[in-house]
Amino acid sequence: MNLPKSLRIGDLIAKVPIVQGGMGVGISLSGLAIAVADQGGIGVIATPGVGLKEADFGLGMAHLKADLRALRQEIRKAREKTSGIIAVNIMVALTDFGKIATIAIEEGVDIIFSGAGLPMELPKYLTDMSKTKLVPIVSSAKAAYIMAKRWMKRFNYVPDAFVVEGPKAGGHLGFKEEQINDPEFSLEKILPEVVKVAREISETSGKGIPVIAAGG
Repeated sequence: MNLPKSLRIGDLIAKVPIVQGGMGVGISLSGLAIAVADQGGIGVIATPGVGLKEADFGLGMAHLKADLRALRQEIRKAREKTSGIIAVNIMVALTDFGKIATIAIEEGVDIIFSGAGLPMELPKYLTDMSKTKLVPIVSSAKAAYIMAKRWMKRFNYVPDAFVVEGPKAGGHLGFKEEQINDPEFSLEKILPEVVKVAREISETSGKGIPVIAAGG
C-alpha cells in the first residue's frame, strides 16, 4: 500500500500521516500527545476521564469540574512543550460535551476529533477568531453526508476532514456483533464510500476534505 507522505487538514500539515488514537481515562494525555506531535504526527488528548488524577475526580458532580480543569492543564502542557499538531478527542455522549468543546477551542487546540455519536452542533462553539479544525468520526457514508449537510445548512461550515472507523476499530461505533466480520461493514468497504461523499462535498464547497482511516 502506498501511503501519503504527509497529511494536510486545512492549513495544518502533519509530516507523518498518523493520527494518534484518543484513549480515555488518563491514557492519551499531554505526554503521549507531545511525543507523537514531536515526531510529525497528530498528537491527541482524550477528554473522557482526563481529570482522573485530580483530587476531586469521582466525587459526585465535582468530577466534571475536575475533567474541565485537567483538560486546560493538559492542553497547556502540550502547547508549552511542542510546536507540533495537538488535538483533542471528545465523545458526543459526554454530559459536558459543550463545555469541553468550548475549553478546547479557547485553548487553541489545532483539531477536535469527535465521535461516539454524531456531533451535529459542534460548529456552534467556534468563534470568529477560532482556528480549530473540526473533524467528525463516522462509520458510514450516510453519517458523513448527514453531518456535512447539517453543518453547511445550520452553520455554513464544512467538516475539515472525516475519520472513518470500521467495526474492528477501537472506537465507540454502534456496530452489531454480527457485523464485525461481515465484509459489507468492513473498513475496506466503508472507506471508499466516505471518500466519494467527501469528494462530492469538496466539489460543491471548494474545500478539500481529507478522509482518515482509523484502526481495524
